[in-house]
Amino acid sequence: MTDIPARIEDLVTTAVGEFELVAEHSWPGPDRPQIWEVRGSDGQRWFIKRHARPKGHRREVAAYQSWTHYLGAGRAPTLVAADTGARAIVITPVAGKSMHSHPLEGKDELEAYQQAGYLLALLHSAPTDTLTQAVVGEDEWEAAVEKMLNDAALYLPADVTAMLRHLTQERPGALPAQVCHADYQPRNWLWDSTTRILRLIDFERTCVEPAVKRDLPRLQLRILASRPKVRAAFYDGFGRDLTPAERHACIAYGAQDAVSALKWGLEHQDVETVDAAHTMLENLRAHYNHGLMRSPSRRR
Repeated sequence: MTDIPARIEDLVTTAVGEFELVAEHSWPGPDRPQIWEVRGSDGQRWFIKRHARPKGHRREVAAYQSWTHYLGAGRAPTLVAADTGARAIVITPVAGKSMHSHPLEGKDELEAYQQAGYLLALLHSAPTDTLTQAVVGEDEWEAAVEKMLNDAALYLPADVTAMLRHLTQERPGALPAQVCHADYQPRNWLWDSTTRILRLIDFERTCVEPAVKRDLPRLQLRILASRPKVRAAFYDGFGRDLTPAERHACIAYGAQDAVSALKWGLEHQDVETVDAAHTMLENLRAHYNHGLMRSPSRRR
């Protein structure tokens, strides 16, 4: 285990008293946070997180201070202490096991996804001080698409790059700006099999943006697109299906996210991220082919 830096030890001691280091749960690789589990003299546990970057620290602290309580009592950790200079926080534990490392099956999985949809809807409905609509400018969109295509050309065949160009040629219209988790995936969902309650963790990317930018495309293109029962359970909990404008934006933003994930995964030798990117690309291909089949010019 990696030792806790002295400044962060002082933060923990000030917040919770004397403690002992129990385990380290850090993700391997660069630009990842460090996470330690500690136990106090009374047996109570806490988690310590040192963010890799200041932005992640600011966002997670803001999420705990302003938004996670809208999920309901006990549905997310509680912030105990924070040190901006050390980019560190102390949070309470929440019960449950990650659905990424402990996959569910059958009714348990469907119930968990139903709750995931419900919790995401609650988070999206949290009040913000920003504008309620987000509009991406034409120049901004063209620059993002150009970057995606340049990156795609480094790693993908020409026909895939052409598909991505087609899927992103129409920029999304005005969409609601909401409180978004921005990494809403099973690895950040904890399922408590005893109480049958889902809880959320890891809010370091939480921000105000359209839900179709990251929250929904990652779920849709990595999991839901190929699993109709799971998709139905999620959107039942979410309370509604997506509008045509939201579905288009999910595809357009999802194309950019797939290439970004592929590039990052290859450059950092992260096989899991590369596999997730390829799953997204396969589902984008299926959507693209379906659109070609429905095109009037193709039916002649």
